[in-house]
Amino acid sequence: MRAVNTIAEPEHLLLGSSLPPGDAHGVSVHLPKWADTVGWASREPRVLDAMKAGYPRFFVPRVADQLAMRLLVRQQSGAAAADGLGLDGVGDAGGKLAMLLDSVRHAQACRRALPEWNPRQTQPADSTCVGVYIVTWDGEITAVEEDIPVQPEPTRDIGQEDIILVTYPAELALEAKAFWQHTGFGISSRRATHWLENAPFLKLAAPKPLPSSIETSHTVDQARAALKQRIAIGQSSPATNLHVTPSDVLLFPTGMTAIAETADAIKSLRRATPDSPYRVAVFGFLYVDTYKLLHRVLGYTPTLYKYTPASIDALEASLLSTPNSPNEPPMIDALFTEFPGNPLLQSPDLARLHALSRKYNFLLVVDDTVGTYASLSLLGECDVICTSLTKMFSGECNVMGGAVTLNPLSPYHGKLKGVLGGTPKKEEAERAWFWGDVLAMERNSRDFRGRVDRASGNAEVVVGMLRGSGVVREVYYPLGGPTQEGYDKYRVEGGRYGFLVSVRFREPARAVAFYDGLDVAKGPSLGTDFTLCCAYTLLAHYKELEWAAEYGVVEDLVRISVGLEERGWLEERVARALRAAEV
Repeated sequence: MRAVNTIAEPEHLLLGSSLPPGDAHGVSVHLPKWADTVGWASREPRVLDAMKAGYPRFFVPRVADQLAMRLLVRQQSGAAAADGLGLDGVGDAGGKLAMLLDSVRHAQACRRALPEWNPRQTQPADSTCVGVYIVTWDGEITAVEEDIPVQPEPTRDIGQEDIILVTYPAELALEAKAFWQHTGFGISSRRATHWLENAPFLKLAAPKPLPSSIETSHTVDQARAALKQRIAIGQSSPATNLHVTPSDVLLFPTGMTAIAETADAIKSLRRATPDSPYRVAVFGFLYVDTYKLLHRVLGYTPTLYKYTPASIDALEASLLSTPNSPNEPPMIDALFTEFPGNPLLQSPDLARLHALSRKYNFLLVVDDTVGTYASLSLLGECDVICTSLTKMFSGECNVMGGAVTLNPLSPYHGKLKGVLGGTPKKEEAERAWFWGDVLAMERNSRDFRGRVDRASGNAEVVVGMLRGSGVVREVYYPLGGPTQEGYDKYRVEGGRYGFLVSVRFREPARAVAFYDGLDVAKGPSLGTDFTLCCAYTLLAHYKELEWAAEYGVVEDLVRISVGLEERGWLEERVARALRAAEV
């Protein structure tokens, strides 16, 4: 196992510190007190001003913001004015704001979405207020017209691929932030840093000597191939004759992009009509942005179902009420679920959902980010698996990535592979995932299985301590939970019950005391080498607390992603926090 990236004394970390500490590309941020999480969710200046980092979809990396401003001023004021800017990029942007996305296609989707989402719009949505521009490595900026079909982007040396600038009026700032968050289409901090340090027209410093583009391209190709091979082997199941090849694995810059591209590909399988729009079922309380991505960005009409047998009965009853014929559109185009779910760690009846998908001609898409192929074999019971590689697959908490694995035995395999793995999409995805992120992900994930096993063993100890406490109302964990039987059905030989735990205390005040007293890193994300705790509902659903509570995700829920620390270190800290909650 590689040297693990744990944090010996997290109690000394300051509010707003990057997690991991000192990492310029950290994908979490320290929120040491419950009040700090409330402050972040409510946009309290005290907390916002302290933020050095954040989860990159919820908090645009400062370096990406800095680059966007420099390019915006260049586009608005001309090259000469922009070249005179300092490091902060401050200049006259003509009342506009900007963000940087990974492809023209995604930028065009953003152009359409922002005016439509504007609740202050009194006239029909006008997308002309949003600009899309291609920026080359040499600083040329070219406008992309709204009605021009997306053209293949020219081949550039690795690291010098075009970047896409989206400009918009300041009044659309909230809508732009939502698009960035829901989709994962924004550029990474590594790409932004690479541009600021090396693009010849930015002149922030003397350009660093760059490695040979040929050598770098070869190394990145090897890393990408290694990742695909690693995932293909992990998702295969020889016992059931399920043999996944690397060509069945598609890689993306983020986990949300993986879900977005899968859902978009599913839309290509049929043509919607006013009487038969694209519909999707969302089974269980899924990750915060999955539902919003499907509905707001991709235009699906979603129906939500809880993780209960009664919900599957209701789904089946709805399916029975619609014609079931190859000549008729399906009642739903796809069903999305997680196994197990986040944050309540429930496992759906995947076999029954799979049987319904075959009978009623819809695709079954499973997010296995929490479960992982190190513990579970799920691909045989669905058509597609989507995974956020940012989490335990990386573990280092310093790089984003996503993967789609296609079931080679699925009746939809050929069509989906033709769309997702076809030349245009494949080349776009390879350009979008920055080469530095690819190399970091490959390096971080080499010991993935061993880390899952170790963190899962630690989690079982933490679960035992929590369940033994009189101040705890309920512990959410697959082992000993109400859906353990469903989880066990797919557990691989030697597989365990995962690293993620959620806990509800008997009174909200005890949850606050436990959180404040738990001396571990605290912030968004999961699957990190170091133990990471968060006030999940406040982070993810602050503006919809009552709705979340209807699904059992209460305001005072505490989620713990258990890490790789020595067991005694963890036990001592959990015990101390429980004592604080008992006072």
